[in-house]
Amino acid sequence: MTVKREADKKKNAVYHGPRFDVYAEDEHGTIYDLEMQNQNHHDIEKRMAIYQGNLEKQALYAGQSFSDRRQTVVLFLCDHDVYNLNRVHYQLIPQLVGYPEILIDNGETNVIVNLKGDASKQAALNQEMLTYFNDGTVTGKFSAALDRAVREVKNDVKKGENYMTIEEYAARQSAYAREEERAEKEAQTIKGLVTLNLDKDQIIKFLIDNFNLNKQEALAAYERVMATA
Repeated sequence: MTVKREADKKKNAVYHGPRFDVYAEDEHGTIYDLEMQNQNHHDIEKRMAIYQGNLEKQALYAGQSFSDRRQTVVLFLCDHDVYNLNRVHYQLIPQLVGYPEILIDNGETNVIVNLKGDASKQAALNQEMLTYFNDGTVTGKFSAALDRAVREVKNDVKKGENYMTIEEYAARQSAYAREEERAEKEAQTIKGLVTLNLDKDQIIKFLIDNFNLNKQEALAAYERVMATA
């Protein structure tokens, strides 16, 4: 397997290009992107789509049949439970609308690992990985290999050359701050409408009309607030 740390795919000054934390290709031609995520900015699905889009550029050579497309895998390791379901991992898959039993194989695999999930229900290898990422304890050959890789990255003096620029960092943090402010405003509005005895459909319509959200976004905002109410 070929592994590259901090692989930079930002080739355009206008459109967003990701920096892969870990980029790898195995002997079967499968392409991997492994990311660490320590804050929940409520945008992980969109981020995964952007990373997949960049992996896909290398998944098929000119002149090849589409059936020869290489598999691309995006794996996010999160120290929080993105969906608050206490699962150790979540796999995001496309489905045919109206027929959830029909799964679409487009060559993409998107997985979110919840490092705070219940590892006791997982296979031994998963337990070892989760234990290592949570408290740094080495319990076997796999976590020992992870520990060596982490130490190598920490000692790599060239790693700093691939950090995002100050301008990129400031722009990203500003965008996250605006998003958090918007989400908080939506949450307070939903709570206020609930106290006024508006039902779910009325609240969702209000969000669509006043917050420039589509129905899916409004529904997600409503459910997120009600889940913590």
